[in-house]
Amino acid sequence: MNATERPNADETERTIDREIELLTSAVRLVASGAATATTVAGLQLAEAAMLVVAPMAREHGVVMDMLWGPDERACDVRVHERTGEG
Repeated sequence: MNATERPNADETERTIDREIELLTSAVRLVASGAATATTVAGLQLAEAAMLVVAPMAREHGVVMDMLWGPDERACDVRVHERTGEG
């Protein structure tokens, strides 16, 4: 698909499912103590995927921060342990 084409519903569903899977794995990695932080890079639907994964992340004391690139076409998500209060 080139930059001017719009994804169809099936492509969008596959993308969001994959990004949810990646963020869930990152949250589990940090929550397990195997890493204090990790970054999932190049997500296209990060905001939507984060909404799905956020309850699990909160439950495990893990934070997800969006890191937008200069063109704002894709985003990285830093997943890390919650520090301090709040």
